[in-house]
Amino acid sequence: MSQSMNAGEVCPADNRVVRFRDACTEAGVSVATMRRYLSAGRGPRLVRLSERVHGFRRGDLNAWIDSRTAG
Repeated sequence: MSQSMNAGEVCPADNRVVRFRDACTEAGVSVATMRRYLSAGRGPRLVRLSERVHGFRRGDLNAWIDSRTAG
């Protein structure tokens, strides 16, 4: 059975977390560059998975990559 999504709802796949280094590779930026973006408040929202592991929600990362390539 197919479920439709209403406006404003988040797809479960968008809530999956991409680990920091994998996200950097996918975005085409180095780890150091991503850290600079985050320090300047210009990166996607960071999610803390544990004391030493961070990542980004898939939807936030995709939106950030799209915003960088849309202009």
